[in-house]
Amino acid sequence: MCRCELDNSSADNNKSKLLSRSSWWALSVIALILSASALGADTSNDLLAKAKTHLSKGRYEEAEEVFGKAAAAKADPVAVALGISRAKEAVGAWEEAERVVTDALAHQSGQPQLQARLAELQFVRGRLAEAEKTANAVVAASPDNAVARLVLADIYALTGRFPQANAGYRWFIRFYNARQPEDAATLVLVARGSVQYARWNHNTQIFHFVVNTLCPDALKNDPNAWEAHLISGSLLLEKYNREQAVPELEQALLINPRAAEAIVLLGQDALDSNDFEKAETKAAEALRINPRCPSALQLKADACFLSGRIGPALAAATSALAINPHDEGVLARVAACALVTDGVPSRQVLEAWLSKPTASGEPKSPGESPDFGKIWADVNNTDPKPGVFLANLGQLLEARRRFDAAEVCYRRAMSLAPQLPEAKTSLGMLLMRVGRTDQARMILDEAFKADPYHTRVSNFRKVLKLLDGYQAISTEHFVVRVDSKLDKLLGGYIAEYLEEIYPQLVERFGFAPPQRTQIEIFNKSEGTSGHEWFSARMVGLPWIQTIGASTGVMVALASPTSAPVPFNWARVLRHEFVHVITVQQSGFNIPHWFTEALAVLNEGYPPPSEWMELLARRFPEQLRTLATLDRGFQRPANSDDWQFAYCQSRLYAEYMIHRAGAESLRKLLAAYRENPSTAAAIKKVFGVELSEFERGYLDFLKSKVAGFHAAERPPSQGVQDLEKQVEAHPKDAAIIGAYSWALLEKGNTGLAKKIAKDALAIDPKQRWAALVLSRLDAEDQKYSAGIARLEPLLDRTAPHAEILMTLAKLNLLDDKPKQAAELCELGVKYYPWQPDFVRGLAAAEGQLGDEKRVAEALTHLCELAPDDAAPRKRLAELALKQQRFADAIRLAKSALYVDVLDAEIHRDLGEAYLGAKQVKQALTEFEAGVDLKPQDAELELAFAKALSAAGRAPEARKLLQSILDRDGKNAAARVALDALK
Repeated sequence: MCRCELDNSSADNNKSKLLSRSSWWALSVIALILSASALGADTSNDLLAKAKTHLSKGRYEEAEEVFGKAAAAKADPVAVALGISRAKEAVGAWEEAERVVTDALAHQSGQPQLQARLAELQFVRGRLAEAEKTANAVVAASPDNAVARLVLADIYALTGRFPQANAGYRWFIRFYNARQPEDAATLVLVARGSVQYARWNHNTQIFHFVVNTLCPDALKNDPNAWEAHLISGSLLLEKYNREQAVPELEQALLINPRAAEAIVLLGQDALDSNDFEKAETKAAEALRINPRCPSALQLKADACFLSGRIGPALAAATSALAINPHDEGVLARVAACALVTDGVPSRQVLEAWLSKPTASGEPKSPGESPDFGKIWADVNNTDPKPGVFLANLGQLLEARRRFDAAEVCYRRAMSLAPQLPEAKTSLGMLLMRVGRTDQARMILDEAFKADPYHTRVSNFRKVLKLLDGYQAISTEHFVVRVDSKLDKLLGGYIAEYLEEIYPQLVERFGFAPPQRTQIEIFNKSEGTSGHEWFSARMVGLPWIQTIGASTGVMVALASPTSAPVPFNWARVLRHEFVHVITVQQSGFNIPHWFTEALAVLNEGYPPPSEWMELLARRFPEQLRTLATLDRGFQRPANSDDWQFAYCQSRLYAEYMIHRAGAESLRKLLAAYRENPSTAAAIKKVFGVELSEFERGYLDFLKSKVAGFHAAERPPSQGVQDLEKQVEAHPKDAAIIGAYSWALLEKGNTGLAKKIAKDALAIDPKQRWAALVLSRLDAEDQKYSAGIARLEPLLDRTAPHAEILMTLAKLNLLDDKPKQAAELCELGVKYYPWQPDFVRGLAAAEGQLGDEKRVAEALTHLCELAPDDAAPRKRLAELALKQQRFADAIRLAKSALYVDVLDAEIHRDLGEAYLGAKQVKQALTEFEAGVDLKPQDAELELAFAKALSAAGRAPEARKLLQSILDRDGKNAAARVALDALK
């Protein structure tokens, strides 16, 4: 049957293509006959089978050679031509691939499989009219030719003839049901056609059937049918199910290591995770196999575009257009480059541009990008309903935070091509991103009905359901949403804090967001952590590395009350609200590094100790420039890279202030609103070329790091790795010492002690081994022994940080606070950004009883350790003791910014408000403290006194009586109650 022949040729989807020109063909056959005579028993069928195997395994050159030998052995010339054509296509030799088929047709006129292959090649090269004519001729002669059927359906889709396209895709389902094909090639074609039908008609059962039945059946028929894994992986990746998608793509590459399409999809997976470098690497890998692979060029364009390199992105997209000038995905990338270069128009202007097609040569709208106008005209000349183009363009503009423009594209795509799911899904996720949750709900519900397997859509809907139960706290400039049970208290403080900082930041930047900013705080729920909910809220996936994030329109935060490690939520919210201001102020044109620079600079704290350590270690060899700094945020190699990107961003801002004053930051913000390159913006504001600016920055850093001392990091290698190294180097004291430290960190104290002694027997000055034994001395309360062990290793002119800190702790434990204080002062001097030495100094001065020096140390510690509530709490207590009520209020509130659930801090704040005669505020704090720590007599007594001061004596008497009912001997409660009577 024709169908079986087509299936065999399709299963040979990757065969070599030999027939080129008649004369060349004749000469080649003579040579191949000679070589074929040496093959002995190899028949033409054997040679075809070998060639097909080579093709399936990605050995394209070998496949082409063996197909030629098969031709010389009188093999089926159709199978040979199809195979050689596939082999040439796989390496980008498009013209040769088509020539092989046309030459074969000269000898096999009207042969349907060859004609279908020709239609396929004409289509992928963008010659749509020719492809349609050729495919129609095939279907007329051979109605069951699946290749021609798929070409026709795709052409109808690309030219806006949606009813015909839908019928074309439905044909594959009817064909499968009627014929029940079993060969791999036909099953792959059925999968491709039926998936498109499923997308357009919201038939999720077909998705399931393709992944779980069609593709596995194809592999049963032909274990080398890597295309089946490709289809499954592609479909799963489309639904953001990477846990299953990636293994499918890897299986495809196990069969065919040179399957460029599978490599591209792995690159797309990297791109979805913002790993632009890996995505570009995968694109390059695919292009080494096929230099003219359209999907690889598109991936390269995306990686460049999303990392801000518009020129290379346009070059890659233009190369793809040279292969197929009508590829709407590629055209969208060229259009996005044009809009970003010329300036993305307003919502109203873009709506006007897209409201009707623009014919080539027709006058453009005022202000319209000429390049975009030409592309839009070209797209409409081919496709009057270019939904794919608009959906792709919207996604690219959204990635550049042009949310209004992206929404216009999505809505126009939905209007022109309502059956296409991408625009609706993207619009729903965009509306979530900008905080328009009510509108997002309707769109996402429709998208979920159409495709319940889409992971991000499903997760966003779960987030919306969670937010339904949240309390909304509205203020003049913010709407704060919190868990009404777990974070009601936190929500009130957040709302109050945000309104406090709003006028300050608006004045500083000279810009106020035109609408109230949405703030969403996510706590644990339904067995899911607050951080996972926060991640799902921001990207629809379960993990991102930050605890807070902003889209430039709204802010989300993982609740600090459920965080495994305390953090200063006020600092994080201040950081994120600065993003809202600067991103909107710049018209969403601000580079990532600059919005981060302004955000960290305005947190109100000095750089973290980790940043300064990194600067001391990495200067100057590992510095990024402004051209590469964004990559440190987009896809850092490790946590240090990510932290150092923040560090360098702040340092660039500090350098700008040093060079041209604080006003230069606002000037640069204003410059970016015009969408220039960074080089142009720097020249406009600072009057120098970027290269000179960078040289000045380097000189600035040189002076800043002068005298810096980076602390030696503890050994970080694992126990097993170090154990192997010790076996290889049994006399290396440094390796043995590191091994002992690793053992101690793992809790294996007995072996750690033995190994440390072995290291010290080789080198008595081995630091990490000595530190292991001194820590064990401390556990055994042998403090003097530990001190004696470490003192000889301390170089006071260049102290080792860990030895210095351990010695200070041992002296504190040994009741030697004066010596501990001296050691910590040395640490503060040598490692000024390290909070642990300041913390130790405060403890030592506390033992010495010097409250003034304790306060000085704690004040310094508050600056260095913004996420530590303890020093703020202690300072508030000292201020209360000294009746400095304004200071006590400020300090207690700053402690609540780290731990809002500490009842004692609320009590201290209440006492401070009472002392400042702010009774209403005091009552609020005492009530919060009592709610957090019920039946605490001391808290209740303080609350009762505040109620009395507020003139609410009945409530005070009731509270005092409840204390006495539990404890009749509470004299303070009895006295207070008697006074009220």
